[in-house]
Amino acid sequence: MTAEARRPNYFLIWLWLVGLVLVSIGAGFLLPKGAAIFLIFLAALVKAVLVLLNYMHLKFEGPLFYAMVIIPLLIVTILVFALFPDFVTHGQLPHPTP
Repeated sequence: MTAEARRPNYFLIWLWLVGLVLVSIGAGFLLPKGAAIFLIFLAALVKAVLVLLNYMHLKFEGPLFYAMVIIPLLIVTILVFALFPDFVTHGQLPHPTP
């Protein structure tokens, strides 16, 4: 953490988190299913970013730290999509009989 880093306003962040929970709950009751699911996942993403940046103090980390997190995630994502056809078709394709 650098010297110019200041402490986040934890109470304000907590209020945002509570508000996003209430939005998620309200969306489940008021919106159609597809829109509610989209809004709930969007609120969950925003809440995760708020927690990561403020409560875990990642707002003050350098770019090397982000590279150490993002690059392995990209590699895993590429491997999952590259191997996905094998997972889906495993045991379903006809094998040639000798």
